[in-house]
Amino acid sequence: MAKKRIRRLIILWLSTLFMGGIVAMLIYVQTGIQQENIVTSLEIKSIQVKEELPENNGIMEKEVSEPKPGALGTADISEDTEYSHLVETENTFWNVFPISSVGVSAENWHTILVQNHLKIDYTITPLAQRNWHLVRSNNAIKIQFLSELFAVKDILARKKRGKFSIQLISIEHANFPLAVSLLSRLVNDGYYAYLQRTDVRFEGKFWYRVRVGFFKNLEDARTAGDEIFKKYQGYNYFSTKYWPVQPGPQELSRPVIDLRQPLNKPWVVQLPLYANQADALKDMGELNTETDFSYISQKLKSSSSGKLEFRIRIGFFETKREAGGMIYKLKKKFPQFKRMKRVRL
Repeated sequence: MAKKRIRRLIILWLSTLFMGGIVAMLIYVQTGIQQENIVTSLEIKSIQVKEELPENNGIMEKEVSEPKPGALGTADISEDTEYSHLVETENTFWNVFPISSVGVSAENWHTILVQNHLKIDYTITPLAQRNWHLVRSNNAIKIQFLSELFAVKDILARKKRGKFSIQLISIEHANFPLAVSLLSRLVNDGYYAYLQRTDVRFEGKFWYRVRVGFFKNLEDARTAGDEIFKKYQGYNYFSTKYWPVQPGPQELSRPVIDLRQPLNKPWVVQLPLYANQADALKDMGELNTETDFSYISQKLKSSSSGKLEFRIRIGFFETKREAGGMIYKLKKKFPQFKRMKRVRL
């Protein structure tokens, strides 16, 4: 009888232990499910960062109207002090000369403004302290930030790269030279500034967005916007409606010029030379709504004259006939541009 009681107690104890294990397993599974729900809810909440952006950020810009610009002054472009070290060399490629080199000469054309699709970069090399440089890297001329000088291998370093810009103002197409003037002023003061044109018309007009980048988070972008607004407040350059935006991939890309393009498509369209920068800017503002790539360059007429001349080129085209097609298209759209020619690089 004693043995039977002991056997029953052992069986009861094992049964209890087994049921306890099942209950513990159920509790563990339920806890895991709850934890998964918590993680999911946190991930969904983090996406709301995008919703904090104004409606006309880089993702939503096609769906909203452009704001009216605030009071604007003028930011004169000084042709005597703004030097570009992006040089058009004889081998049809651009190169970046050191800042110690002469930024304008009679021997080479120095590129000062590049339109790459919707983005426009002013390619001067300012003496001001800055965290970016214009460099030649393999098959591209690109904007390189100091944080990118070292190889980026770990995920955390990549996450620190800039993903936001601050939009200071939108300027309508007719005032393109003013947009470039403001861009020049910002670049001269050490900021990486650029223009981003709308790809569709708002109120019947294209708009140029004056932006400064790139920042790793919204807080840094807003801080930079406050700093810039206060710095130029006395000049009334920018409106009070500046905000951070999240640019698209093409806008965030660093290359200003893809050097493979002139190699594979060696034809460009060239306009007659200009005696002053203002006229060249005005015409480029007209043309860049119909072109994917154009640029303005400058050089001295002679080493002794001290006078500059300017050139607009539109590229790139695989054949002479293709370049001729662009000339036909532009003349049909803009009858005032009668004297354009095809040039092989």
